[in-house]
Amino acid sequence: MKGSNALVILTALTVAGGCAGGSSPTTMTNPPITTAVRTPPTKAAPSSPATPWATAPITVSHQPPISTLPVLTRVRYAAHKDGFDRVVLDIPGALPGYSARYVREVRRDGSDELVSMPGEAFLLIVLHPAQAHREDGTPTVTGTHRIGLAGIKAYAIVGDYEGYVSIALGVNGVQRYHIGELTNRIYIDVAV
Repeated sequence: MKGSNALVILTALTVAGGCAGGSSPTTMTNPPITTAVRTPPTKAAPSSPATPWATAPITVSHQPPISTLPVLTRVRYAAHKDGFDRVVLDIPGALPGYSARYVREVRRDGSDELVSMPGEAFLLIVLHPAQAHREDGTPTVTGTHRIGLAGIKAYAIVGDYEGYVSIALGVNGVQRYHIGELTNRIYIDVAV
């Protein structure tokens, strides 16, 4: 009897694991605006890796060893006197993987609805695996927010779908950017 229970549990876990995946959001199919060659990410320090400044797409993979998805709990932003604006994504615990690239237009994940937001160019950041809602389905972050910094005009949560969270930044033209990590957060710096 013990052997058959173990087989049932193993089979259930295998089936559940196969269903846990998802496909990349529709917004990821837009071609990038630039044709610059991607530079491999570098590490600024063991505790805070950061990518080099670029306008080309950037991807960093993480496979957090957790039973629940990392949750985006808050978005913060500020201007820095060193010539860049920063958006901070607060994610307590293990960090998800992420990608960033410029897109010609912003579309909602799932519905493919066009999103109207301030900005002359749009930087799309996709977190995976991640979610922007609590276990009961209540959103932790949502909507479009005008922030009016010199380089970043607005941000919008445009997807929280099947383990992917998509955040668009409306920026003041195609500018160099980089992404880094600190404990419990991912930051995006955009040159002004």
